[in-house]
Amino acid sequence: VPPVGQGASQGGHVSAGTSPGGSVDQDHGEVRVRDRVERRLDGGRLAIDFANTIHDRFAADVEDYIATPERYLEWARRSGAIAADETMEVSRLDGEGERLMADVRSLRDATYLLLSAYIDDVALPKGPLLVENHWLLHARRSQSLAENGLLALQVDPEDLRLPLKRIALDVVDTLADARAGKFTLKRCANQSSCGWIFADTSKNGRRRWCAMQTCGTASKTEARRNKG
Repeated sequence: VPPVGQGASQGGHVSAGTSPGGSVDQDHGEVRVRDRVERRLDGGRLAIDFANTIHDRFAADVEDYIATPERYLEWARRSGAIAADETMEVSRLDGEGERLMADVRSLRDATYLLLSAYIDDVALPKGPLLVENHWLLHARRSQSLAENGLLALQVDPEDLRLPLKRIALDVVDTLADARAGKFTLKRCANQSSCGWIFADTSKNGRRRWCAMQTCGTASKTEARRNKG
Protein backbone atom coordinates (compact mmCIF):
# COMPACT_ATOMS: atom_id res chain seq x y z
CA VAL A 1 0.00 0.00 0.00
CA PRO A 2 1.53 3.37 -0.97
CA PRO A 3 2.04 5.88 1.86
CA VAL A 4 -0.72 8.06 3.20
CA GLY A 5 -0.08 11.53 4.48
CA GLN A 6 0.41 13.63 7.54
CA GLY A 7 -0.91 17.16 7.67
CA ALA A 8 1.69 19.81 6.97
CA SER A 9 0.50 21.79 9.96
CA GLN A 10 1.21 18.75 12.12
CA GLY A 11 4.82 18.35 11.13
CA GLY A 12 4.41 16.45 7.85
CA HIS A 13 5.95 17.44 4.53
CA VAL A 14 3.82 18.21 1.49
CA SER A 15 5.19 17.89 -1.99
CA ALA A 16 4.20 20.53 -4.50
CA GLY A 17 3.70 17.90 -7.20
CA THR A 18 -0.03 17.20 -7.46
CA SER A 19 -2.31 16.58 -10.40
CA PRO A 20 -6.12 16.59 -10.47
CA GLY A 21 -7.33 13.23 -9.25
CA GLY A 22 -3.80 12.26 -8.33
CA SER A 23 -2.28 11.97 -4.88
CA VAL A 24 -1.10 14.71 -2.58
CA ASP A 25 2.35 13.25 -1.99
CA GLN A 26 3.40 13.38 1.64
CA ASP A 27 6.22 11.82 3.64
CA HIS A 28 5.50 9.57 6.59
CA GLY A 29 6.34 6.22 8.07
CA GLU A 30 5.05 2.73 7.55
CA VAL A 31 1.30 2.17 7.28
CA ARG A 32 -0.38 -0.38 9.52
CA VAL A 33 -3.99 -1.54 9.43
CA ARG A 34 -5.93 -1.09 12.66
CA ASP A 35 -8.55 -3.65 13.66
CA ARG A 36 -11.98 -2.68 12.41
CA VAL A 37 -13.44 -2.77 15.92
CA GLU A 38 -11.39 0.31 16.79
CA ARG A 39 -12.66 2.51 13.96
CA ARG A 40 -14.60 5.39 15.46
CA LEU A 41 -16.71 8.14 13.92
CA ASP A 42 -16.08 11.11 16.20
CA GLY A 43 -15.67 13.91 13.67
CA GLY A 44 -19.31 14.92 13.39
CA ARG A 45 -19.24 15.21 9.59
CA LEU A 46 -18.67 12.70 6.80
CA ALA A 47 -15.67 14.59 5.39
CA ILE A 48 -14.07 14.87 8.82
CA ASP A 49 -14.56 11.19 9.61
CA PHE A 50 -12.97 10.40 6.24
CA ALA A 51 -9.91 12.50 7.09
CA ASN A 52 -9.78 10.72 10.44
CA THR A 53 -9.35 7.27 8.94
CA ILE A 54 -5.63 7.74 9.58
CA HIS A 55 -4.36 7.34 13.15
CA ASP A 56 -2.00 8.49 14.54
CA ARG A 57 -0.84 11.25 12.17
CA PHE A 58 2.05 12.10 14.50
CA ALA A 59 3.42 8.56 14.59
CA ALA A 60 6.22 7.10 12.50
CA ASP A 61 3.93 4.12 11.87
CA VAL A 62 0.49 5.46 11.00
CA GLU A 63 -2.57 3.24 11.15
CA ASP A 64 -4.88 3.13 8.16
CA TYR A 65 -8.47 2.12 8.88
CA ILE A 66 -9.40 1.76 5.19
CA ALA A 67 -6.24 0.36 3.61
CA THR A 68 -8.08 -2.16 1.39
CA PRO A 69 -11.11 -1.91 -0.92
CA GLU A 70 -13.06 -4.16 1.44
CA ARG A 71 -12.40 -1.92 4.43
CA TYR A 72 -13.04 1.21 2.40
CA LEU A 73 -16.50 -0.03 1.44
CA GLU A 74 -17.18 -1.25 4.97
CA TRP A 75 -16.30 2.18 6.35
CA ALA A 76 -18.38 3.91 3.64
CA ARG A 77 -21.47 1.91 4.65
CA ARG A 78 -20.91 2.57 8.35
CA SER A 79 -20.31 6.30 7.87
CA GLY A 80 -23.25 6.83 5.52
CA ALA A 81 -21.13 7.46 2.42
CA ILE A 82 -23.02 4.46 1.03
CA ALA A 83 -26.72 4.51 1.86
CA ALA A 84 -28.40 1.55 3.51
CA ASP A 85 -30.38 0.75 0.35
CA GLU A 86 -27.36 0.92 -1.97
CA THR A 87 -25.45 -2.19 -2.95
CA MET A 88 -21.78 -2.03 -3.93
CA GLU A 89 -19.50 -5.02 -4.02
CA VAL A 90 -15.72 -5.34 -4.23
CA SER A 91 -16.21 -8.03 -6.86
CA ARG A 92 -17.06 -5.25 -9.31
CA LEU A 93 -13.51 -3.88 -9.16
CA ASP A 94 -12.17 -6.20 -11.88
CA GLY A 95 -8.55 -5.71 -10.89
CA GLU A 96 -8.90 -1.94 -10.34
CA GLY A 97 -8.47 -2.14 -6.57
CA GLU A 98 -5.13 -0.36 -6.39
CA ARG A 99 -6.32 2.48 -8.60
CA LEU A 100 -9.41 2.86 -6.43
CA MET A 101 -7.32 2.98 -3.26
CA ALA A 102 -4.98 5.55 -4.82
CA ASP A 103 -8.02 7.77 -5.38
CA VAL A 104 -9.18 7.17 -1.80
CA ARG A 105 -5.80 8.13 -0.35
CA SER A 106 -5.53 11.16 -2.61
CA LEU A 107 -8.87 12.63 -1.57
CA ARG A 108 -8.28 11.75 2.08
CA ASP A 109 -4.96 13.59 2.15
CA ALA A 110 -6.51 16.56 0.36
CA THR A 111 -9.48 16.64 2.74
CA TYR A 112 -7.25 16.60 5.80
CA LEU A 113 -5.03 19.39 4.49
CA LEU A 114 -7.99 21.58 3.48
CA LEU A 115 -9.65 21.21 6.88
CA SER A 116 -6.32 21.82 8.61
CA ALA A 117 -5.76 24.99 6.59
CA TYR A 118 -9.18 26.27 7.63
CA ILE A 119 -8.41 25.55 11.30
CA ASP A 120 -5.08 27.40 10.94
CA ASP A 121 -6.84 30.32 9.21
CA VAL A 122 -4.57 30.19 6.18
CA ALA A 123 -5.30 30.01 2.47
CA LEU A 124 -6.44 26.61 1.27
CA PRO A 125 -3.42 24.91 -0.37
CA LYS A 126 -3.41 24.63 -4.15
CA GLY A 127 -2.54 20.93 -4.48
CA PRO A 128 -5.36 19.68 -2.23
CA LEU A 129 -7.73 22.16 -3.90
CA LEU A 130 -6.96 20.60 -7.29
CA VAL A 131 -7.80 17.15 -5.94
CA GLU A 132 -10.97 18.33 -4.17
CA ASN A 133 -12.18 20.24 -7.22
CA HIS A 134 -11.51 17.21 -9.43
CA TRP A 135 -13.88 15.10 -7.31
CA LEU A 136 -16.30 17.95 -6.83
CA LEU A 137 -16.63 18.26 -10.60
CA HIS A 138 -17.31 14.53 -10.89
CA ALA A 139 -19.91 14.81 -8.13
CA ARG A 140 -21.66 17.78 -9.74
CA ARG A 141 -21.86 15.91 -13.05
CA SER A 142 -23.60 13.06 -11.24
CA GLN A 143 -26.21 15.29 -9.61
CA SER A 144 -29.75 15.85 -10.80
CA LEU A 145 -32.84 17.56 -9.43
CA ALA A 146 -35.07 15.07 -7.65
CA GLU A 147 -38.87 15.08 -7.23
CA ASN A 148 -38.51 16.60 -3.76
CA GLY A 149 -36.81 19.64 -5.24
CA LEU A 150 -33.36 18.72 -3.90
CA LEU A 151 -30.18 17.84 -5.72
CA ALA A 152 -29.39 14.14 -5.54
CA LEU A 153 -26.49 12.03 -6.72
CA GLN A 154 -27.31 9.51 -9.41
CA VAL A 155 -26.51 6.13 -7.87
CA ASP A 156 -24.70 3.64 -10.06
CA PRO A 157 -24.07 0.34 -8.24
CA GLU A 158 -20.99 -0.10 -10.41
CA ASP A 159 -19.51 3.21 -9.25
CA LEU A 160 -17.33 2.37 -6.25
CA ARG A 161 -16.19 6.00 -6.18
CA LEU A 162 -19.65 7.26 -5.29
CA PRO A 163 -18.57 7.64 -1.62
CA LEU A 164 -15.71 9.88 -2.77
CA LYS A 165 -18.18 12.11 -4.60
CA ARG A 166 -20.32 12.41 -1.49
CA ILE A 167 -17.25 13.22 0.58
CA ALA A 168 -16.15 15.92 -1.86
CA LEU A 169 -19.59 17.52 -1.63
CA ASP A 170 -19.47 17.33 2.16
CA VAL A 171 -16.07 19.05 2.26
CA VAL A 172 -17.77 22.08 0.70
CA ASP A 173 -20.71 21.89 3.12
CA THR A 174 -18.43 21.39 6.12
CA LEU A 175 -16.33 24.46 5.32
CA ALA A 176 -19.46 26.51 4.60
CA ASP A 177 -21.15 25.47 7.85
CA ALA A 178 -17.97 26.22 9.81
CA ARG A 179 -17.83 29.70 8.29
CA ALA A 180 -21.51 30.19 9.13
CA GLY A 181 -20.77 29.44 12.78
CA LYS A 182 -22.80 26.22 12.99
CA PHE A 183 -19.80 24.61 14.66
CA THR A 184 -16.09 25.17 15.20
CA LEU A 185 -13.54 23.00 13.44
CA LYS A 186 -10.87 21.88 15.89
CA ARG A 187 -7.99 19.47 16.32
CA CYS A 188 -8.02 17.04 19.19
CA ALA A 189 -6.13 18.50 22.16
CA ASN A 190 -4.09 15.30 22.36
CA GLN A 191 -1.16 16.65 20.37
CA SER A 192 1.10 13.67 20.99
CA SER A 193 -0.80 10.66 19.68
CA CYS A 194 -3.91 11.61 17.73
CA GLY A 195 -4.13 14.24 14.99
CA TRP A 196 -7.87 13.92 14.49
CA ILE A 197 -10.21 16.78 13.62
CA PHE A 198 -13.76 17.29 14.88
CA ALA A 199 -16.70 19.65 14.63
CA ASP A 200 -17.33 21.21 18.04
CA THR A 201 -21.09 21.68 18.35
CA SER A 202 -21.09 22.04 22.14
CA LYS A 203 -23.04 24.97 23.54
CA ASN A 204 -20.04 26.51 25.25
CA GLY A 205 -17.60 25.64 22.45
CA ARG A 206 -15.16 24.06 24.90
CA ARG A 207 -14.89 20.53 23.56
CA ARG A 208 -11.20 19.58 23.50
CA TRP A 209 -10.99 15.92 22.57
CA CYS A 210 -12.01 13.81 19.60
CA ALA A 211 -13.54 11.55 22.30
CA MET A 212 -13.34 11.85 26.07
CA GLN A 213 -13.25 8.07 26.55
CA THR A 214 -10.08 7.79 24.47
CA CYS A 215 -7.86 10.84 24.10
CA GLY A 216 -9.47 12.74 26.97
CA THR A 217 -8.96 9.92 29.45
CA ALA A 218 -5.46 9.15 28.20
CA SER A 219 -4.36 12.79 28.39
CA LYS A 220 -5.75 13.27 31.89
CA THR A 221 -4.09 10.07 33.05
CA GLU A 222 -0.78 11.25 31.63
CA ALA A 223 -1.18 14.65 33.30
CA ARG A 224 -1.77 13.01 36.70
CA ARG A 225 1.22 10.74 36.16
CA ASN A 226 3.45 13.71 35.33
CA LYS A 227 2.30 15.56 38.44
CA GLY A 228 3.09 12.54 40.56
